[in-house]
Amino acid sequence: MTVLEHGYVLTMDEKLSAYPDGYVVFDEKGIAYVGDTLPSEYQSLSRTDCKGTLVIPGFCNTHTHMSMVPFRSLGDDRRDRLHSFLMPLEDEVMGRELAVVSAKMAMAEMLLGGTTSAVDMYYFEADIAKASQELGFRLWAGETLLDKEHCDAAGFEEGLDLTDRLLSACKGLSLVTPIVAPHAPYSLSVEHLRMASSYARSKGLMWTMHLSEMPFEVEAIRKEHGCTPVEWMEQNGLLDSSLLAVHLITLSEHDKDLLAHYQVPMSHCPVSNLKAGKGTSPVLDLIDRGVVCTLGTDGPSSGNTLDMFPSLRTAELAQKTIKHDRGLMPAVNAVMMATRNAGKALQAPIGMLKQGYQADISVLSLDSPAMHPFYDPYSVLCYSASRADVRDVYVAGVQRVADRRLVGLDLGELYKEFAFVSKDFKTEALRRLALPADTAPRSV
Repeated sequence: MTVLEHGYVLTMDEKLSAYPDGYVVFDEKGIAYVGDTLPSEYQSLSRTDCKGTLVIPGFCNTHTHMSMVPFRSLGDDRRDRLHSFLMPLEDEVMGRELAVVSAKMAMAEMLLGGTTSAVDMYYFEADIAKASQELGFRLWAGETLLDKEHCDAAGFEEGLDLTDRLLSACKGLSLVTPIVAPHAPYSLSVEHLRMASSYARSKGLMWTMHLSEMPFEVEAIRKEHGCTPVEWMEQNGLLDSSLLAVHLITLSEHDKDLLAHYQVPMSHCPVSNLKAGKGTSPVLDLIDRGVVCTLGTDGPSSGNTLDMFPSLRTAELAQKTIKHDRGLMPAVNAVMMATRNAGKALQAPIGMLKQGYQADISVLSLDSPAMHPFYDPYSVLCYSASRADVRDVYVAGVQRVADRRLVGLDLGELYKEFAFVSKDFKTEALRRLALPADTAPRSV
């Protein structure tokens, strides 16, 4: 067993218990004890001194596309980037090997930033699931389902077959949970969305999809069906608590009521939404209605970083700005979204430092000037802390980051592998952007 002692332990449990000089005892089976004194049965165990640190549950990134790392910083400010550049490039040059190596890059980035788990929607997910287990990263893995032909499937039916393969691949993987991942209302027929939903329910799986994200999506559904995307989902029997709805930017008051009525949890991705100029989800209104709101970064091509700290901060700032009231949405709300709410939405024992929960833990150093003085831990996490403050990380009780370095993974070797497998991708991407192959980002 591992004992962390003398850290400021922020449990994020139902009572928001905190122990300024606390102890956490855990092993690979889970957390055995959290408190302000060390029980006698643990006194003989070796201990790790966490004085001068903040000990918290690891963050859960509830929406990303990990293998889109190669797209990062390409065409960032291009209009209609998704359809005119990203998806065509993806269909042509994304392959299994590149997807897996890119996912490893993404998981390394997240672990170093105190994120211990994620919900991923992408392609070649059966292979990515195995890589996640090998790296010691907790993952909810979903094979993207689309009607059109894409980089690893000829269409919806083949995508569903790959979801079957994913389920088989996840057997015996203690850190990976398979999910069903239809892409969006605008990329799938209603018949296929119903099939995806029914498949998830028949297997007892969670499912996730983009919803009420794109302006053209909202306009097209209103024009064809005379309602909003959320109302259209409800009319077709597609709203329930097993759906993790992603983005939810454009919502009517009736939409908010429907999401609350059907107890649909959501993943809020404020950084990528604002970067794309789409606006931001009215999460404060959803929270007030009892909707379980969580936080995601979106893919590394959308928000450019898989760092959850900017997501915490931006979620707060956006809601205060929308309502013109700095007193709204206290910092604790954002921290809950990144921890406890994720566990609730995913129906998993993560997101709290609590007996019986998974030992997914991050230890943040309080040494940096930005962390001084230390009065309110939630405020520090939300407004002051950064990934540079993450010292140690544990996933399922196993240390994956020690003194700011990955355990068992050579980043230099991973960079070399990525550079090698992404050569063809880079060449084609720069050709499409009409940039020379040896170019640096275009200067202003």
